[in-house]
Amino acid sequence: MSDEQYPSGLAERVRVLAQAFVESDLLRVRVERKHEAIELARNHVPAERLPELAPELEAASAAAPLKLDIVRADLVGIFHLGRPQPFEGERLEGDRELAYIEALGIRNPVRSRGAGRVAAIRAADGDPVEYGQPLFELDRG
Repeated sequence: MSDEQYPSGLAERVRVLAQAFVESDLLRVRVERKHEAIELARNHVPAERLPELAPELEAASAAAPLKLDIVRADLVGIFHLGRPQPFEGERLEGDRELAYIEALGIRNPVRSRGAGRVAAIRAADGDPVEYGQPLFELDRG
Protein backbone atom coordinates (compact mmCIF):
# COMPACT_ATOMS: atom_id res chain seq x y z
CA MET A 1 0.00 0.00 0.00
CA SER A 2 1.14 3.50 -0.66
CA ASP A 3 1.25 6.04 2.18
CA GLU A 4 -1.93 7.80 1.02
CA GLN A 5 -3.83 4.46 1.02
CA TYR A 6 -2.66 3.49 4.51
CA PRO A 7 -5.16 4.62 7.19
CA SER A 8 -3.87 6.46 10.22
CA GLY A 9 -6.13 5.05 12.98
CA LEU A 10 -5.38 1.65 14.54
CA ALA A 11 -8.97 0.40 14.14
CA GLU A 12 -8.96 1.38 10.49
CA ARG A 13 -5.59 -0.31 9.89
CA VAL A 14 -6.89 -3.53 11.48
CA ARG A 15 -10.07 -3.30 9.39
CA VAL A 16 -8.04 -2.94 6.18
CA LEU A 17 -5.78 -5.85 7.19
CA ALA A 18 -8.78 -8.06 8.02
CA GLN A 19 -10.45 -7.18 4.71
CA ALA A 20 -7.28 -8.04 2.77
CA PHE A 21 -7.07 -11.31 4.71
CA VAL A 22 -10.69 -12.23 3.89
CA GLU A 23 -10.20 -11.47 0.19
CA SER A 24 -7.03 -13.60 -0.07
CA ASP A 25 -6.16 -17.28 0.17
CA LEU A 26 -3.97 -16.72 3.24
CA LEU A 27 -4.49 -19.06 6.19
CA ARG A 28 -2.69 -16.94 8.78
CA VAL A 29 -1.28 -13.43 9.05
CA ARG A 30 0.78 -12.15 11.98
CA VAL A 31 2.01 -8.57 12.21
CA GLU A 32 4.55 -7.95 14.95
CA ARG A 33 6.21 -4.96 16.47
CA LYS A 34 8.78 -5.03 19.21
CA HIS A 35 6.46 -6.17 22.05
CA GLU A 36 3.02 -6.41 20.45
CA ALA A 37 1.39 -8.46 17.73
CA ILE A 38 -1.85 -8.88 15.82
CA GLU A 39 -2.67 -12.29 14.39
CA LEU A 40 -5.47 -13.36 12.11
CA ALA A 41 -6.03 -17.06 11.42
CA ARG A 42 -8.47 -18.80 9.11
CA ASN A 43 -10.27 -21.88 10.37
CA HIS A 44 -10.68 -23.31 6.83
CA VAL A 45 -14.32 -22.17 6.86
CA PRO A 46 -15.58 -20.57 3.63
CA ALA A 47 -16.52 -16.92 4.16
CA GLU A 48 -20.08 -17.46 2.94
CA ARG A 49 -20.68 -20.01 5.75
CA LEU A 50 -19.37 -17.78 8.56
CA PRO A 51 -22.73 -16.14 9.40
CA GLU A 52 -24.48 -19.50 9.84
CA LEU A 53 -21.57 -21.02 11.81
CA ALA A 54 -20.93 -17.97 14.03
CA PRO A 55 -22.91 -19.34 17.05
CA GLU A 56 -21.07 -22.70 16.87
CA LEU A 57 -17.65 -21.07 16.53
CA GLU A 58 -18.38 -18.72 19.43
CA ALA A 59 -19.53 -21.63 21.64
CA ALA A 60 -16.43 -23.66 20.74
CA SER A 61 -14.08 -20.81 21.61
CA ALA A 62 -15.90 -20.22 24.92
CA ALA A 63 -15.81 -23.93 25.79
CA ALA A 64 -12.05 -24.25 25.35
CA PRO A 65 -10.40 -21.06 26.62
CA LEU A 66 -6.66 -20.75 26.21
CA LYS A 67 -4.54 -21.20 29.31
CA LEU A 68 -1.50 -19.23 28.22
CA ASP A 69 1.73 -19.50 30.13
CA ILE A 70 4.39 -16.92 29.25
CA VAL A 71 7.99 -18.18 29.23
CA ARG A 72 10.22 -15.19 29.98
CA ALA A 73 13.95 -14.57 29.77
CA ASP A 74 15.60 -15.10 33.13
CA LEU A 75 18.76 -13.19 32.14
CA VAL A 76 20.12 -10.68 29.62
CA GLY A 77 21.81 -12.11 26.54
CA ILE A 78 21.37 -13.27 22.94
CA PHE A 79 18.36 -15.49 22.19
CA HIS A 80 18.81 -18.60 20.02
CA LEU A 81 16.12 -21.12 19.07
CA GLY A 82 16.85 -24.74 19.93
CA ARG A 83 17.37 -27.62 17.56
CA PRO A 84 15.02 -28.96 16.39
CA GLN A 85 13.56 -25.50 16.11
CA PRO A 86 10.15 -25.14 17.80
CA PHE A 87 7.29 -23.80 15.69
CA GLU A 88 3.95 -22.19 16.47
CA GLY A 89 1.24 -24.80 16.86
CA GLU A 90 3.67 -27.56 17.86
CA ARG A 91 2.48 -29.88 20.64
CA LEU A 92 5.00 -30.47 23.42
CA GLU A 93 4.66 -33.80 25.21
CA GLY A 94 6.71 -32.81 28.25
CA ASP A 95 9.53 -30.57 29.42
CA ARG A 96 11.71 -29.60 26.47
CA GLU A 97 14.50 -27.15 25.75
CA LEU A 98 12.95 -24.67 23.33
CA ALA A 99 15.85 -22.25 23.06
CA TYR A 100 18.84 -20.89 24.91
CA ILE A 101 20.16 -17.49 25.89
CA GLU A 102 23.87 -16.95 25.38
CA ALA A 103 25.41 -14.77 28.06
CA LEU A 104 29.16 -14.37 28.57
CA GLY A 105 29.74 -17.34 26.23
CA ILE A 106 27.53 -19.65 28.32
CA ARG A 107 24.40 -21.36 26.94
CA ASN A 108 21.51 -20.97 29.39
CA PRO A 109 18.56 -23.19 28.41
CA VAL A 110 15.00 -21.90 28.04
CA ARG A 111 12.68 -24.81 28.88
CA SER A 112 8.97 -25.37 28.34
CA ARG A 113 8.51 -26.61 31.94
CA GLY A 114 5.87 -29.14 30.92
CA ALA A 115 3.49 -30.19 28.17
CA GLY A 116 1.44 -27.83 26.04
CA ARG A 117 1.22 -26.22 22.63
CA VAL A 118 3.48 -23.42 21.36
CA ALA A 119 0.97 -20.61 20.81
CA ALA A 120 3.54 -17.92 19.87
CA ILE A 121 7.26 -17.36 19.61
CA ARG A 122 7.88 -13.78 20.76
CA ALA A 123 11.61 -13.42 19.96
CA ALA A 124 13.61 -14.14 16.82
CA ASP A 125 16.80 -16.16 16.64
CA GLY A 126 19.77 -13.88 17.32
CA ASP A 127 17.75 -11.15 19.06
CA PRO A 128 19.19 -9.51 22.17
CA VAL A 129 16.78 -10.08 25.09
CA GLU A 130 16.28 -8.36 28.42
CA TYR A 131 15.47 -9.89 31.79
CA GLY A 132 11.74 -10.69 31.99
CA GLN A 133 11.11 -10.30 28.25
CA PRO A 134 8.47 -12.72 26.92
CA LEU A 135 10.01 -15.39 24.70
CA PHE A 136 7.23 -17.95 24.21
CA GLU A 137 3.51 -18.24 24.84
CA LEU A 138 2.48 -21.81 25.67
CA ASP A 139 -1.13 -23.01 25.75
CA ARG A 140 -1.44 -25.39 28.69
CA GLY A 141 -5.14 -26.18 27.98
